[in-house]
Amino acid sequence: MNSVQILGNLARDPEVRFTKTGRAVATFTVAATNTYVDSTTNEMREQTAFINCVAWGKLGEAAGNLRKGSRCFVEGRLQTRSYETQDGQKRYVTEVVANFVGQSLDAQHAADSFGGGSNFDSFGSGNNEENIPF
Repeated sequence: MNSVQILGNLARDPEVRFTKTGRAVATFTVAATNTYVDSTTNEMREQTAFINCVAWGKLGEAAGNLRKGSRCFVEGRLQTRSYETQDGQKRYVTEVVANFVGQSLDAQHAADSFGGGSNFDSFGSGNNEENIPF
């Protein structure tokens, strides 16, 4: 099974491009911090991984609305691809291909940050107190 879940902050604004056929693709980097106890000093330490992510189509367009520093959750699969530079060197890229990108709900503009293609379209919308069973 190839499944990845990341919770962290965007290290930079997402970059949205479009393929020749008009399909959106967003690339962004998530800084995910892990806290651990250093076994030699018994002190709490933090280690941050900067993880490259890519989102396609409407999800890519929606991810383009996020901004540097936004707390977000990414779920997807790990992919390694290669390409050749102009001088003939082969380069490898490992990235998360997202199938879900969500912004932390504590952000002030989370409800409308994804526009019409939101992953949270029905979450917390409206004031439907009459639907509460108590």
